[in-house]
Amino acid sequence: MLTDTASAALQWDVQQKAHPLAWARLWDQPAPKTSQRRAFQDMGELVTLILGGNRSGKTEACAMFCVAVALSRNHWAARAFCQNNRIPLDVLPEKPGTVWAVALDSREYVRPAIAKYLPAMGCNWRNRDGFGRAEVKLPPDDEGNRGVIKFLSCDAGRDGLQGASVDCVWFDEEPPRQDVVHEALMRLVDKQPVARMIISMTPLRGMSWVYDKWVADTPDDAKVHWLHGVDNPHLPPGALQKLLANYSENERAARARGEFVALEGRVYPEWRRGLHVVDSFWPPDGWNRVCGLDFGTRNATAFIMGAVDPSDDVLHIFAEHYQAEWTIKQHAEKIHQMTNHGSPAPLWIVADPADRSARLTLAREHGISTVAPKSGKNVRERINAVAERLR
Repeated sequence: MLTDTASAALQWDVQQKAHPLAWARLWDQPAPKTSQRRAFQDMGELVTLILGGNRSGKTEACAMFCVAVALSRNHWAARAFCQNNRIPLDVLPEKPGTVWAVALDSREYVRPAIAKYLPAMGCNWRNRDGFGRAEVKLPPDDEGNRGVIKFLSCDAGRDGLQGASVDCVWFDEEPPRQDVVHEALMRLVDKQPVARMIISMTPLRGMSWVYDKWVADTPDDAKVHWLHGVDNPHLPPGALQKLLANYSENERAARARGEFVALEGRVYPEWRRGLHVVDSFWPPDGWNRVCGLDFGTRNATAFIMGAVDPSDDVLHIFAEHYQAEWTIKQHAEKIHQMTNHGSPAPLWIVADPADRSARLTLAREHGISTVAPKSGKNVRERINAVAERLR
């Protein structure tokens, strides 16, 4: 026979497993530190932008809220979630809601985060682990209404977000296209004033259109909140700082605090003249030569030559060509002159992959072969690689 205490504990455990949302807690740090909770206590009338650093818990928090919307304010677990986190009940619809969770690929983070807070019984998934669209229908309420969460991709474009009225649209990470966001906003019109859009993101595209639209001059129907990863009480002390040490100073600001920073162009605060500039010299023939090429027309075309000191792996940039408004032929003649100047031929010339035509012309008409940067490396990763070498 179970004692009354043991029986109550068992009942508690069963309820918690059956409806995990009811026990979900958003972390909260007193100001001036940041808070998951405040982002949902003070939501925008139409748009809430949550700018979070890595490991700040922005995806987890939005997953909780989306399940609450799908359940509605009349479901006891959603009410418990709001009460425990001091979130106004009127941000949830009166009846089970329709939620769109939009991401480039929802399989790795978004679907598992949503699944964590769904009722344990009665949910019906479609294409839970597959590519493309997926959805989960929640158990019906007393009137037979069922909340639904659909998982969509930004890649589908605006055509993939048409033809429905929804209660909440959640973009996980920065939407690459404005037209997709504008189309999603139209899906909320019929459900106003309760319907909302949430964008949770680490701003890694620099000062993008998102900054111009919602941060630089925040409209009256929007609210912007920041989540700093270092404020997250669930992370081991010092773990995030160790991870962020691999990035440039500017990108650390984006990844740690969700700040908008310029991530392209001159973004190397690590560079110091006293450390990185040495007296000019011609590298020995035994040092491997490597070159870089960035095409331009009205903007200058740049070609640089480097040599790697085999004793310490230091890369020395020792020659440069920087010229605007030249033809491909003129640039090719200059490159031949530089690479044939009494030194070993370069192992490779890495060229901007965006101008395939110029690369083909150099190879076919001027005998200059180039290679594209390694696949899978985007601009941000290449900037970090340069920053790491400067360090």
